[in-house]
Amino acid sequence: MRGWWQDLSDLVLPAECAGCGRSRTTLCARCSAALRGAAPSRVRPRPAPP
Repeated sequence: MRGWWQDLSDLVLPAECAGCGRSRTTLCARCSAALRGAAPSRVRPRPAPP
């Protein structure tokens, strides 16, 4: 019964990761981390302009 209910829910909800296609998850942890990216920080050009 559980498999049948999950298959039915796949018709309404995404059945695979939007980033890599991994099954049975909407967005896996690896793709979620890639979308979040690094924390914002100040950037300085190298070499510094004259």
